[in-house]
Amino acid sequence: MRNLRLKRFIANGGVVAYPTESCFGLGCDPRNFRSIKRLNFLKKRPANKNFILISSELEQNKGIVEEFNNKQIQMLYAKWPGPHTWLIRANPKCPSWLKRNGKVAVRIPDFNICQDLLSSIQMTITSTSANRTKKRPIKNYREACRHYGQDVHVVKGRIGKNKRPSQIQDFETKVIIRK
Repeated sequence: MRNLRLKRFIANGGVVAYPTESCFGLGCDPRNFRSIKRLNFLKKRPANKNFILISSELEQNKGIVEEFNNKQIQMLYAKWPGPHTWLIRANPKCPSWLKRNGKVAVRIPDFNICQDLLSSIQMTITSTSANRTKKRPIKNYREACRHYGQDVHVVKGRIGKNKRPSQIQDFETKVIIRK
């Protein structure tokens, strides 16, 4: 699928499986409630569970997170790109299904396959492990195809070498939520 076609596919409610630093992930347009519902259905994931959003640059989260001054942007990028997720205060225009306690989890990955995907589609997508709830992580392309077949577009590639998911830290309080 060419990147313009892939962007249109995602923007129209499609779900994509892609390699991340530690396992295959599932992504969709976080602003499209139908695609969020579809992803939750495919994964058998509780609807009240929050998502991490990934993008190739902070600007792609306009309307989702608050705006930042230069010093705050420097603080964000001290850990980005990389396997670090910040919990950031949500913009008032942010869809309700993306925030919890007024905050949204956002990451800019440094993993080449994720960066290439995100740069090519020029949009933020959700990032949740592709495994169904309570099942083991999906570690390769063939397994992702077997799990999801024609239900999602599977991006070819190998996962990274990280053994654990990204660290999550509250941007305001600096408290580490997940190590």
